[in-house]
Amino acid sequence: MALLSAGIGDTPGGEAPPRLVGRDAELSLIREQVKDTGRAVLLRGPAGIGKTRLMRAAIDAATEQLAADDACVLTAKCPENGSGAYEVVRALFAPLHLTDPGTTGHPLLRGSARLALPALTPGRTADSGPADLYAVMQGLYWLTAGLAADRPVVLAVDDLQWCDEASLRWLGFLLRRAEDLQVVLILTLRTEAEEELPAALAEMTDVPSCLTLDVHPLGEEAVGDLLAHTLGGPPDAALVDTCMRISGGTPLLVHLLAGRWKESGPLTGPGDTADEGADEEADLGLVARFRIDRLTAERLAVAQAVGVLEEETVDIVAALAGTQPEPAQRVVEDLRAAGLLRPDALAYRHDLIREAVLQTLRPAERAALHERAARLLDEAGRPVEKVAVQLMLLPASPEPWMITALRSAALDAELRGAPATAGQYLTRALCHTPDDLDLLSHTARVFAHIAPGTALGHLEHALAQPTDPRTRCCLVLQYGITSLGAHNSLRAFDLVTEALDRTVGELGTSPADQALRARVEAMVLLSGLDETSTVGRVSHRFRDRTPPPGETPDERLLLGMLCALRTLEGRPAAELVPAAERVLRLGDGPRGGWGALGAVLTLYLADENEPVQAALGTLLSQATARGEAWQCALVSTTRSQVHLWAGNVTQALSDAHFAHDLFDRELRVSTSVSPKCALADALVRRGEPERAQRLLAEVQRPRLDQFSLEYHAFLMARARARAALGDLDGALEDLLRCGDSLAAAGIGNPVLAPWWFEAAPLLARLGREHEGHAIVERVAAPVDEWGTPRARGMLSLARGVLTPDDTGLDHLTEAADLLAGSPARLEHARAEYLLGRRLFDRGDAQAARTRLHRAIDIAVLCGDKSLLDEVRPVLAAARGRLRRSTTSPAESLSGGERQIAERAAAGATNREIAEALFLTQRTVEFHLTSVYRKLGIRGRHQIASALTVTHREP
Repeated sequence: MALLSAGIGDTPGGEAPPRLVGRDAELSLIREQVKDTGRAVLLRGPAGIGKTRLMRAAIDAATEQLAADDACVLTAKCPENGSGAYEVVRALFAPLHLTDPGTTGHPLLRGSARLALPALTPGRTADSGPADLYAVMQGLYWLTAGLAADRPVVLAVDDLQWCDEASLRWLGFLLRRAEDLQVVLILTLRTEAEEELPAALAEMTDVPSCLTLDVHPLGEEAVGDLLAHTLGGPPDAALVDTCMRISGGTPLLVHLLAGRWKESGPLTGPGDTADEGADEEADLGLVARFRIDRLTAERLAVAQAVGVLEEETVDIVAALAGTQPEPAQRVVEDLRAAGLLRPDALAYRHDLIREAVLQTLRPAERAALHERAARLLDEAGRPVEKVAVQLMLLPASPEPWMITALRSAALDAELRGAPATAGQYLTRALCHTPDDLDLLSHTARVFAHIAPGTALGHLEHALAQPTDPRTRCCLVLQYGITSLGAHNSLRAFDLVTEALDRTVGELGTSPADQALRARVEAMVLLSGLDETSTVGRVSHRFRDRTPPPGETPDERLLLGMLCALRTLEGRPAAELVPAAERVLRLGDGPRGGWGALGAVLTLYLADENEPVQAALGTLLSQATARGEAWQCALVSTTRSQVHLWAGNVTQALSDAHFAHDLFDRELRVSTSVSPKCALADALVRRGEPERAQRLLAEVQRPRLDQFSLEYHAFLMARARARAALGDLDGALEDLLRCGDSLAAAGIGNPVLAPWWFEAAPLLARLGREHEGHAIVERVAAPVDEWGTPRARGMLSLARGVLTPDDTGLDHLTEAADLLAGSPARLEHARAEYLLGRRLFDRGDAQAARTRLHRAIDIAVLCGDKSLLDEVRPVLAAARGRLRRSTTSPAESLSGGERQIAERAAAGATNREIAEALFLTQRTVEFHLTSVYRKLGIRGRHQIASALTVTHREP
């Protein structure tokens, strides 16, 4: 067994740890729990109850149960003083030399494991930008997976109540994914901690693979065994009774009492009442009286310095104690000999002993010592996070150098991918410089993704301060982006509109000012188009705005957002396509992200899918390489919508399933709407409306009816699911509500949410054709203005289903012809079906069969099982035969299975697939086994050919 320790406590003077007695029941449960890997044990109890000793026994049990002599055991103890971002993670992996500078080429850091580097190593600069929190978590997971691929790994962390937030979050992240890894986690937690435990720790206890054991005091027999072990012989019953009364069965106090009695003699009878009275207070006071009170002032100063600067060098400890290194070293050795310090580190053997030493200081003295420690660490060039830990223990940090140190530590934490830690440092700094604009902006930036409401509060405060025009514009832009995450852009729209008005007189004509103005204009569009109540105001404001040439990234950002506005308004598609293509052709990375999505909206609704697919593929590849799950989910949702628009139900289902799983399983975003709508739409086409309806019932977005895109997508998806389930009235209610909402918002594009197209056949089936004609004629002018063959074909189809006799037949024939020349394959298939059914109803079975066969061929290619179920009985009634099977083995694959199968067919390994899809390798293996079974193949070398078979010959 390779034991790579990073600081789990030892016993005094290096002697063997006290006998583990009275823990047979706990050890039995632990052994049963760690029979299999992917498990965790959490030991809970008060200080001194024996959690650390039991942890050591649990480590031995785990390695014994795993039958692995070469198991890698990594241990760490969380420091009571606090720690910097991922400090516990670094303590775990330091023995593997993964925290040394220049470790980027380490074999364990291959693939997605490289994303762990910000948490492990120093040397990142502000130019590299903040690391993505989820990406770092994912990187650390793959680092652990790589380590566990060769041998079992035991991770042991003592005193979780003091764990830094980033490390604690990662331990929970790992635990939820550890099922398929050769990993066992053994953790301890003090239960009497005064501060409220973080949510991440509470979540860990809810994971089914985590066994939580409450460690209780020892019984009388176990206390007698401990006393006998220390005293060298069996104690009499009176002594055991006294020890039980004093210690309460707490092993640490039993051990300390036994040590005292061994040195000075145990109580012998009633005459020892004075000693007994002293011993009655056997807690921290026992340690203080028996050990610490014997120290001289000089030695006590060194002891106090060690308590403040645990794990530091003797030089720094000596400086803090006001002495020289040599005498300080002698004191350290004496403290070790007295059993107060660990033999292997400059740290106290137990936190209770350390606290007893520090309790000899008055609060003001203790604060002064922490302040001096921070100065010494800063002057010695220690990492700024070490300085910040000391500063965070002060009741105040008023001096300028302290604020600078806290801000520097926050930047370091942000670059490591630990925004919560960065936020703690910045919040403390703001207590003393609450009106510092840069500090407020930085604080808002780190809180933007983890607490957007808090971030907006800081920006509101910043905007209330006097600022120059350019600074105010930058703050307003930050407010706008942050408000999107908070799902409330109304305030942002007002602020950014005001800022744009002020730029007219306050900004000049320099390139920098022109670029800033373009960004402000783009933000007016972005925030204004987010909610229905401001779309009309945006449209009015930009009614006569000439599109910029798009020569700079900022101009292209603005151009993309203008394309989105004009698309919502329903301006002619042919006029918008060239500008949108220019935005995508000259992709500008993160800054142009929203502009690119605006251009994508224009192009895919205009049926220009090729540049859209290329742009989305690039964005998805970049996000995957960076481990940015949020961006992957957002782009995959959009690509699913594009696939469905192009008639590729299978790919739409695959992307939607991936996006939904990321938001729901990995990112745990409860308010997501678009991924659920995209997946529901694909499920309805696949003939699973019940699943679609259940999925849509999970939507929890507050104020959903106020959002321009998500609300109408939700109503459309729910209407389709209801219609497929036979609830025509409920479906029609959703569609009419969608139309009214779009009209009230001033959104005139007829194909953005084509409620009228879905409503027409429902109204026809309900005998309300007159109402349907009024609706269709209402959208005729917008359809003509948008002008795409798809839109015109959809209009003809709607007219056809509402119109009987030859006129209706002519409309349906026109619809089929128009849609046949467009990318609208799903609509074309429906037009062919409706036309065939109408011909059959008129008695022309031969012509009907021709149209129905065409509808089936297109539906099979698209994967539209819902339409197939409608067409087949009509074809049978027309005495037509299926020319080929309407099923394909590949169609039986779920969205997740399709994603995995396609990557396996392209040659990706299981690990590469898991990394790309944010899965575990076992999940990939499970899905591949299912893929082989469904496709009727034996291995991955046959996947590619099996996926290309679209149907089986009868």
